[in-house]
Amino acid sequence: MFVTVKFNPWDTRTYTYAYDGDQSLKPGDLVTVDTPREGSKTVEVVSVDVPEPTFACKPITSVVIEGEV
Repeated sequence: MFVTVKFNPWDTRTYTYAYDGDQSLKPGDLVTVDTPREGSKTVEVVSVDVPEPTFACKPITSVVIEGEV
């Protein structure tokens, strides 16, 4: 499955990542991705089940569970 995420609440640009985890995702969920400049970063899911893009996508590394640190 492919999902789009945004890095900041005020961002208008979204980024597509691949997700193959067992937990279902929905808009508003928080997930962790790896970035070349900032390392591991928590981002917000904008949409799920988006069409597969024509470019390679990095994976979502984990789902942030509310209440866990």
